[in-house]
Amino acid sequence: MKRDQWRRHSRPVLKTKRWQVLRQIVLERDGWACVDCGTKRGRLEIDHVKPVRTHPHLAFDPGNCATRCSSCHTRKTRIECGHPAPIRSPERDAWAQAVADLATNPNPAT
Repeated sequence: MKRDQWRRHSRPVLKTKRWQVLRQIVLERDGWACVDCGTKRGRLEIDHVKPVRTHPHLAFDPGNCATRCSSCHTRKTRIECGHPAPIRSPERDAWAQAVADLATNPNPAT
C-alpha cells in the first residue's frame, strides 16, 4: 500500500472560505452535536462521509458532511484506513449512551 494513498486529500478543501461557510451550515444542521454519540462538548469536526480521496466531487456537498466529535471522527477514519474496529463491551456502550443522553438532556424528569 502506498503511503500517499492515505495523505490528507481534504487539506486543499479545508483551507477555502467556501469550506468555512459549509462548516457552519453543517454544524447548525446537526444541532452542534456529534451525529454518532450526541456529545456537544469538546471540539466538533466536520467529517466527509465519503472521503475526498475517493469522492472529490462531493467535497462541498452538505449531504456528504456530518458533525462528529474528535473521538468518533478518529474511530471512523481509522476504520476507513483499514484498522480493525474497536471491540467494546455492551456495558461500555450502555455507559456511552447514558453519557450522551445526559449531554443532550442534563435535567431528565425523575
